[in-house]
Amino acid sequence: MTRKITNPIAMQSRKWLTDALLSLMEEKAFEDISITEIARKADLSRRTFYRIFETKEDILICYADELYGKFLELLNRETDRRFTVTVRLYFEFWYRHRHFLELLKQSEMLPFMMNQYTSLFPKVFQTLKGDHPLAHNEEALSYAMAFSAGGLLSILLRWAEDGMDKTPEDIMRLMEFIFP
Repeated sequence: MTRKITNPIAMQSRKWLTDALLSLMEEKAFEDISITEIARKADLSRRTFYRIFETKEDILICYADELYGKFLELLNRETDRRFTVTVRLYFEFWYRHRHFLELLKQSEMLPFMMNQYTSLFPKVFQTLKGDHPLAHNEEALSYAMAFSAGGLLSILLRWAEDGMDKTPEDIMRLMEFIFP
């Protein structure tokens, strides 16, 4: 579990640990990376690591949450709330962050993304359609978001598995062909 931190020094240490892990993932599989290696690469102690994170998976969760936060900020700035615009932003966003997906793919951790999505999609829905009746029915919203997240995530994971050779525009054309 990621600990809430507000201290600027701890925030900088968190960034260094994240950068260290992502750098190490370029060289070897996630499962082969130790906490000691991460701390050493970040020029920090293991004790500092454990003050900020409990596990190395927590680093990925924290980083994915940061990315999701940036995506929500992007959505909040967008005034056009149509589904196609949102989906286009989604694929453009992940295309810009494809290196992270590639690192997860190399370590066979792309399914890791699904766990993080469960908290993102209700926030996206609230941002886009907060006045919709579904937004006020928690149970229905959770099922609707599971359906939406599953579909979009599956397309994202398929795209990542294919090496993200297609552009976001290519993926949108496929989406428009599949869902006219």
